[in-house]
Amino acid sequence: MEMKFRDIVQCPKCGFRFSKSYSRVTSCKGCPQSAGQCQFIRCPKCSHEFTG
Repeated sequence: MEMKFRDIVQCPKCGFRFSKSYSRVTSCKGCPQSAGQCQFIRCPKCSHEFTG
């Protein structure tokens, strides 16, 4: 599976680099807005939430 580079973000708190897709699947599990047009991204490492 090829990862799209435009999907990669960096957490402003801890510096961890990850894909938005990975964040949606792992960190946003259970959130009703994760399947919609949520403007936030949650870091899978430190759980910091930021706009992206």
